[in-house]
Amino acid sequence: MALAPAIVFCDMDGTLLASDKSLPPQNAYALDLLAERGIPFVPCTGRPVIGVPEEILAHDAVRYVIGANGGVVHDVRAGANLMSSGIDKDGVLTLYARVRDWPMTFDVFADGVVYSERARYDSMGTLGIDPATLETLRRVRTPVNLMVPQIVERATCVEKLTCFFGDLGIRDRLEAVAREVGCFSFARGDRNDLELMAPGVSKGTALLWLCEHLGVPVASAVAFGDEDNDASMLQVAGDGVAMANATEAVRAVADHVAPSNDDAGVGRYLLALL
Repeated sequence: MALAPAIVFCDMDGTLLASDKSLPPQNAYALDLLAERGIPFVPCTGRPVIGVPEEILAHDAVRYVIGANGGVVHDVRAGANLMSSGIDKDGVLTLYARVRDWPMTFDVFADGVVYSERARYDSMGTLGIDPATLETLRRVRTPVNLMVPQIVERATCVEKLTCFFGDLGIRDRLEAVAREVGCFSFARGDRNDLELMAPGVSKGTALLWLCEHLGVPVASAVAFGDEDNDASMLQVAGDGVAMANATEAVRAVADHVAPSNDDAGVGRYLLALL
């Protein structure tokens, strides 16, 4: 993309944020330039909106956030969702009944909050999650003395499920069971998790929705990502940029490759355009 983009979509973990979850100074400077030029910067994350770092949510370049892996498009300034896609509750309960005894998390993204059964929340440290990610997960999740069926019953909209596990073999088994239940789409947002959304939901579909909502040509959008749940976003944007630390699947669908997240790849790439 030789010209400056009209809008920027960017994954958070492993992309905009360094591995220690900090915002590299060069990336922060790029956000400042985007704000000066009136170019929207849209954080796109598997996290809930409240899990996006405050320094990013409060930035002048940021008005919209794609959260829950495309399950939510949120207007930060209005404090309201513009779009949300809910998973069928009966499907969630059916899946839970079949896997409830498996050694993994079963986190329920509902109405902007991530709920975790307290016992699963307390056992997250046994699943081999790297320390920086584990700290973020614990900060973003709300442990409750309820079981998943009670959480789901009280929810207005179940936006996403995320399961982390120490045994990668569980991921394939979980996806197979979820496919049998038949009311989910899937993405892998980390090396040892599986994300489940409503059918057809992805960061890519949310990107397309927001561009249409804003009247911005998709061809003028640039998108950055590193994990498999970013691939749909890179495929539909006019310029899909994989980080140097991206998975092979993401690199395969990208138009360009930027330096790694720990080398401020997003900032370096944007500054070359701006």
